[in-house]
Amino acid sequence: MTTTFRNVIFQVHWFLGITAGVVLALVGVTGGILSFEDELLEALNPGVMTVEPAGRTPLSPATLVERVGAARPGEAIASLELSSGPRDAAVVGFAPKDGERRGARRHVDPYSGEVLPEPRYRGFFRTTMQLHRWLAADDVGKQIVGASTVILVFFCVSGLYLRWPRRWGSLRSWLALDWKQKGRNFLWHLHSIVGTWVLVAYLVMSLTGLWWSYGWYRDAVNAWAASGTPERVEAAAPADRGAPPALDIDAAWQAFVASAPAWSSATLSLPRDDGPLSFRYLDADPAHERARNSLDLDRWTLQPVGHERYDDRSLRQKIGGSMFPLHRGSFFGTTGVVVFMLASLLMPLFAVTGWMLYLDRRRRKRATMTAAAALAAQPPAPAQGPSSDPILVLHASQTGTAEQIALRTAATLRDGGCAVEVQPLGAVTPAALAGRQVLFVAATFGEGEPPDGARAFTRKLRDGAVSLAGLRYGVLALGDRGYRDSYCAFGRELDQHLHHAGAQPLFDRVEVDDGDPAALRHWQHHLGQISGNTDAPDWRAPDYRRWELVERRLLNPGSAGGPAFHLALQPGDAADLQWQAGDIAEIGPRHPAARIDAWLAAAGLRGDTPVGIAGNEEPLSAALARSQLPMPQPGTTAQAVADALQPLPHREYSIASLPADGSLQLLVRRMDRPDGQAGLGSGWLTGDAAIGQAIDLRIRSNPGFHPPADDRPLLLVGNGTGLAGLRALLKARIAAGHSRNWLVFGERNAAHDAFHNDELEAWQRDGQVRLDRVYSRDQPERHYVQHRLAESADEIREWVEAGASIHVCGSLEGMAPGVDAALAAILGTDRLEAMAAEGRYRRDVY
Repeated sequence: MTTTFRNVIFQVHWFLGITAGVVLALVGVTGGILSFEDELLEALNPGVMTVEPAGRTPLSPATLVERVGAARPGEAIASLELSSGPRDAAVVGFAPKDGERRGARRHVDPYSGEVLPEPRYRGFFRTTMQLHRWLAADDVGKQIVGASTVILVFFCVSGLYLRWPRRWGSLRSWLALDWKQKGRNFLWHLHSIVGTWVLVAYLVMSLTGLWWSYGWYRDAVNAWAASGTPERVEAAAPADRGAPPALDIDAAWQAFVASAPAWSSATLSLPRDDGPLSFRYLDADPAHERARNSLDLDRWTLQPVGHERYDDRSLRQKIGGSMFPLHRGSFFGTTGVVVFMLASLLMPLFAVTGWMLYLDRRRRKRATMTAAAALAAQPPAPAQGPSSDPILVLHASQTGTAEQIALRTAATLRDGGCAVEVQPLGAVTPAALAGRQVLFVAATFGEGEPPDGARAFTRKLRDGAVSLAGLRYGVLALGDRGYRDSYCAFGRELDQHLHHAGAQPLFDRVEVDDGDPAALRHWQHHLGQISGNTDAPDWRAPDYRRWELVERRLLNPGSAGGPAFHLALQPGDAADLQWQAGDIAEIGPRHPAARIDAWLAAAGLRGDTPVGIAGNEEPLSAALARSQLPMPQPGTTAQAVADALQPLPHREYSIASLPADGSLQLLVRRMDRPDGQAGLGSGWLTGDAAIGQAIDLRIRSNPGFHPPADDRPLLLVGNGTGLAGLRALLKARIAAGHSRNWLVFGERNAAHDAFHNDELEAWQRDGQVRLDRVYSRDQPERHYVQHRLAESADEIREWVEAGASIHVCGSLEGMAPGVDAALAAILGTDRLEAMAAEGRYRRDVY
């Protein structure tokens, strides 16, 4: 894959995520716990950090200091903190002992002077803080936390870059969490959306957290905060006034109150020399817990000699002096603390989802390597046809899924005898594809964007300067319907650009919703058509339900074409009788009894021998009937044969009825192999299966061919057994009371191939449908449905102008490209492509 700047950022992001992300998870959780430390300690320590006034009068500051000194003799008191709240305990700070950086702080009952016990659980919060700051590992831990904090800044910026949505102006794209997502998509969605929620909080936390990690950072912030601040002019030193008078704490406090009458908490630092008395206090309604003001009083006169208020500081000074409130979120009020706490507690989410995404990528990479090794072990097949070029399978993959499917696609084609080459889409240019047969496996990334490795190819293709006439292609578009606005967006865009550049589709685009096995079986069905190997086992067998064949009627006796039959099936469980017009029946075929008997005879085994299959016991003949028959080897036991069996591949048929009809109806033409034997699926349904016999069937939703929900006009075009899907659409429209329907249908001869003639003519008489049937063998020159469309060009344009949708069903060879060319000539290629993008031009061709 081509290395891009985005890819480099992604690789660094995930590598740091699975390393530093674990550290950040611990730092985040401990930070969240510390968010309301004071409030929690206060709630857990009633009678220690709070007291009950009970009608008592607070002691004066001097008396309080005196009683604490008497209770703790030999310990010098360094500070006294009082609160204006009647329930708050006072706090006394003691001078540090020798060898200690800080002295002890104890809560004191302001009404009695009693030194209160040490608060419980403080040790827990102290340990939590040590884990938060340095992982409780001193300098080594401090450096790890510091580096991880820098990485968190990178995560914020790179994460924003990596998830930048295509519709960046939509708040929903940025912030809406879709709980309908599942699997890997949900993990990525959760990681990116929640990351956007907490982006600002994480940036603030990380940029302030670096203050405690690095001295150079702290110095830089201080220098920034101080820049532009007028230099402080020191007052002239007063004349020597001798020793200061004895400290009168009560008088000093009264002087403080006179200068700062509105305060909520104040701390007096007791001086040890002749310096001023220093008070640090919070306003009655402070901005946050560190929005401190300072007031200095002259020791001799108790007059203010310095008064610095928080509110008078510049914004830079407030920020520089509020690192902790910014880090905690209290700078933004209580709401900010709650938001920052929740953001901190969410930090493990990113480590967990990041690891899960990483492990999923590893698993996919191993699966891709296994698939690549299996493909390399297959002997290459020679190129077939007029071109010596092998079939090119190109994948546009972001997580490896598309690459895995491309390798599996190549293996299936090589099994069918095709020469195949697999490459990432970014390894080729559009011009190199001219004249080739190419299969694209295209994932969609982000908000409908191409995967990183496909961006260069897509850019060149969008330029429209390259003609791709002669390119025959197929597109498998991978997506997730949980992303409604971007479902299979890149695959659809790729298909549109290829078609616009003149390339011819081998079949209609196949869209896969979150790895839907049914859609992948449909893709594999097309691969069988390309390689000619239609008997390859399904990548994942359908979960069949048991139905019963209740009716089989030949529709075209004497036809020049193969015999076509009307079939009706009923479910064993009435709850299975539900589908929409346009859906597909997946049939599990079986070998005819004569073929099984011949194989058993060659192998020397009895068909009634019981064998174990998937935990169930059944006769060997029943297991063989729905499996690919291996080469008979006499002497092999019945169970050994059963253990090696692989199921027959499914067959797909358009459903021709509605649940209201009481049965699932099909229109199936018997197809013959080159050796004259009937086709596997058609032969089973039209001849070998007996009326009343059980049929394995699964209904596959086909939303790409469902009818419009409103009363807009509907033009239906098809041929042959394609009438099946069109008949179901007509039934649904008529049942809904929508009568603006126009059916253009082609077959060989009116005398033999007028399928469901009575029903169609009855609808026409009732004004439910305009009916144009084209019989190619009933006229001197062959006339097909595309010719009838060209003859009705003006009316088709009128219908389209009135909002009509167009549905095409039938053979891919001849009819489908002919109809497409006729519609493009009538409406214009751009108009037709726009209708396809809007869902107004839909095809079910085979």
